[in-house]
Amino acid sequence: MRKFYFNLLLLCLLSAFGMAQNFTSSNLPIVIINTQGLTIADDPKIKAKMDIIYNGPGKVNNLTDQPNHYSGFIGVEYRGSSSQMFPKKSLGIELWDDKNNSKDASLFGMPEESDWILYASYNEKSLMHNVLTMKLAREMGMYASRTQYVEVFINNQYMGVYVFMEKIKRAPGRVDIAKLKEDDLTGDAITGGYIFKVDKTTGEATGGWTSQYQNYPPVTNRTYYQYEAPKTITPEQKKYISTYVSTAETALRGNNFRDKENGYRKYFDTHSFIGLFLANEISKNVDGYRISTFFYKDKDSKGGKIKAGPPWDYDIAYGNGNYCDGQYYQGFSYKFNNVCPNDGFQVPFWWERMMEDSAFVRELGEEYAFQRKRGAFQLDKINRYIDSLTTELQAPAFRNFQKWPILGVYVWPQPNPISGSWFGEVDELKTFIANRLQWLDANIKQPADLRITSNEENSANLLAMNAYPNPFLDRIYITIHSPKSEKANLVLYDANGKILTQIQETLQIGKNEVMIQIPSELHLSSINLLQLEANGHKLVKRMVQK
Repeated sequence: MRKFYFNLLLLCLLSAFGMAQNFTSSNLPIVIINTQGLTIADDPKIKAKMDIIYNGPGKVNNLTDQPNHYSGFIGVEYRGSSSQMFPKKSLGIELWDDKNNSKDASLFGMPEESDWILYASYNEKSLMHNVLTMKLAREMGMYASRTQYVEVFINNQYMGVYVFMEKIKRAPGRVDIAKLKEDDLTGDAITGGYIFKVDKTTGEATGGWTSQYQNYPPVTNRTYYQYEAPKTITPEQKKYISTYVSTAETALRGNNFRDKENGYRKYFDTHSFIGLFLANEISKNVDGYRISTFFYKDKDSKGGKIKAGPPWDYDIAYGNGNYCDGQYYQGFSYKFNNVCPNDGFQVPFWWERMMEDSAFVRELGEEYAFQRKRGAFQLDKINRYIDSLTTELQAPAFRNFQKWPILGVYVWPQPNPISGSWFGEVDELKTFIANRLQWLDANIKQPADLRITSNEENSANLLAMNAYPNPFLDRIYITIHSPKSEKANLVLYDANGKILTQIQETLQIGKNEVMIQIPSELHLSSINLLQLEANGHKLVKRMVQK
C-alpha cells in the first residue's frame, strides 16, 4: 500500500510539471526535495525531505522508482554570492536525522560526509566548467571536489541539471588535515589544521585579518584573509594562524626570500601553489586567486606548510566573463591587478612574488610541460572528456534549457557573441581551451631538458631509461622503455651508496612513465645516482640536486 501511494504521488508530480519538461526518466540520478511548506532562504537552513533515485551507472532512473539511494531529512539553504540573483540558485545541503542532527552518508560513491553542494550552473551554459576543472585538478594530484550530475525537483517543480558535489571541508577524504579542537592551544597541537580563504565577505561571518603588505602593483589594497575552519576557532588559534601567515608573508617579501632553507619555501608548499596556478590559468579564471580561493595548513608535525587549494568556483572562467579581459584567452589571471587595478578584490601578492624566484619558475615550467605532454593538459584527452560529458548531458541539457530558456540570451557576465545552442556553448569551451593552451605553451617557460630527443629513444629490444629534469628540485620524471612486461625497481642513492628512496613498478611493453617524489625530510647530496633494475639488467643515471 505504501508503494502504491508513493507511485501515485510521483505520477501526480509528473502530471503537474514533469510532463511539461518531457520528463519521465533520466540517465542522471534524480534528486527530489520537499521543503514541507517552508521557504528556502540564504540563512539559516530549513528542514526538508530529500529523496534520490539512482539505479547505478549506465542505468535509467524513473520518476516512479523508489528513492533507493537516499531518503531522509536535510537542512537546506541557498548559497553563493552574486549567483543568488539568478532564478536557478545553488543549494547548500546538510544531511540530518529526525532530530536535526547532522549525519554522514556516502552518496554517489563519494566518501561519507554530511555537507554537500547542489551547484546550479545557471550563467555557465555549457554546464561543464566546474566538473572539468575539478577533474583536471584531481588528475594533477590535488584534492578537488568530486562531482555528479543530477536532475533536481523542488516542491514538485523541475529545476534542471545541477552538479552534486563535495563542500570544501576539513574531513577525511576531503581536506584531510588534523582536527583542531578548542583545547588545542599550545605546542604542536595549536599548529593545525586550519583552512582560510580569500573571498567576498558574504555568507557566514567567520572573521579574519588583513595583510600587512600591499599587493602588486603597489596600491592601497591589502588582502583580507578569512577563517574558514575550524568553525569554533578560539582567540588563541586565530592569533596563531594569522601570525603564521604574516610571518610567511614577511619571508616571501624579504630580500632573501629565495633562500631554500630560510626563505618563503620554509612556509609555503610550492607544489600546491603551482597546482592551483595551473588550474586557474588553463581556465583563465577571472575570479582566480582573489575570490573563492582557499588555503590550508596542517600541524607542524605533519608538514605544517601553507598549501594552496582546493580549487573552487569556475563559472566565470574559460572566456565566460565580459570584464577585466576575462573573455580573452591571452594573458595571465594572476596578473589581474595590472588589468583591473581599481577592482575591490585584488590578487594577493604571493604568486607575483613567487614568479620572481627562478627556481619556482623552473618548477612551474616542469610541471606544466609534464601535464601538457603526459598528464591532465593533453588537449585530445580534455576533448575526449568533454565529448563524454556532452553525451551524458545531451537529453538532460535539453530539459534544463526548456526550463531556463536562456540560450542565445545575455546572462551576466557572458561576453558576445552569445551562442544560440547548447552545442555551440560546448564548442566555444573546446575552442577556448585549445587557444588557451597554445598561448600558455608560448608564455610559460618550459625547460629544454624536459624534451626527449630522438637519440634518447633506444631501440625496441633494449631496456632504456631517461630521467628529467636534471638538475631536479623535488621530483624526478622517468621514462622507461621496456621490451617486455616485467617488474622493475627504481632506487635513488646518494654519492655514498645510501638508499634515499625507492619504488617498485610493473612495466608494460613499450613506454612507461614514472614519477619519484622526493620526501621533503630527505637531505640529498648534490650528486645522486638513480638505478633501474629489471630482469637482471641495471641502468644507472647521474642526477644532480639543484
